[in-house]
Amino acid sequence: MLTKKRKAWAATRSTPPVFKGTILPIPAGVGVRYVQQLSSLTAQMTSQTSREVLRLFKTDAAASHFATDAASIGSQARILVNSLQDKFNALFAKRAKPMAERMIEQADAASKSQLHGSLKALSGGMSMKTGIDNPNLSNIYKASVAENVGLIKSIAQKYLTDVQGAVMRSITTGNGLEDLVPALEQYEGQTHRRARNIALDQTRKVYNSINKGRMQAIGIKKFQWHHSAGGANPREDHIEMDGKIYSFDNLPVIDQRTGERGIPGQAPNCRCTMSPVFDFTPEEQPAEATE
Repeated sequence: MLTKKRKAWAATRSTPPVFKGTILPIPAGVGVRYVQQLSSLTAQMTSQTSREVLRLFKTDAAASHFATDAASIGSQARILVNSLQDKFNALFAKRAKPMAERMIEQADAASKSQLHGSLKALSGGMSMKTGIDNPNLSNIYKASVAENVGLIKSIAQKYLTDVQGAVMRSITTGNGLEDLVPALEQYEGQTHRRARNIALDQTRKVYNSINKGRMQAIGIKKFQWHHSAGGANPREDHIEMDGKIYSFDNLPVIDQRTGERGIPGQAPNCRCTMSPVFDFTPEEQPAEATE
């Protein structure tokens, strides 16, 4: 991996040198596209749900039932909400896997390109094959797809469950639209924010996980932690980790409350990044370098 000049220099050192690659930045474009896809799907659900629920409550029949027979409007509301749940749970389930796979493919492509450039800078111009596939990377892809599919489906499930509760409460209290309108607006906003956070958080997590798997596949055993300094409420322990070097075989604690160990981007809403580190010892030397 290292040039002859650097190898010769390293041989004169009493202590093996450490070479560091450039930072592997989160691919913003991948996250933006994922946000757009999830936001579009979520908007379709929330707008249609709100429109149909409010239409039911604005009918003359509904006004009459609120005055004389709440049981009837309740029955109609249950039928409507159940229909919306069936429709959008099925739609999100259908779209989830293709959307997740596309994001992961894009994150993988970004990893290959950016890791290649980082290692080229590290080695003084030598390039390495970063497109190596291995069972570990395959497992990362499969696990990432499964996690994202579950999260995407949960967006519809949670929103529609919340709407169902709001509809029934507005009937039982007798307040109707007075309670229902602000509740629908609240759940719509929460759902859009949750979809956006899922898209960005998962993009970071997937990208860094792929980088970890790819670095390990080519023999890189260590990485340097880089704190993003971009969050409104930064984790104090992550600030302290900035610039420190860790081993993939002995990952740092990323959550002091639970003792969870991991890499940058693994903790929820973590925007930290990493860069590859190479210790110049025979056992640390990655395999197969190419000119």
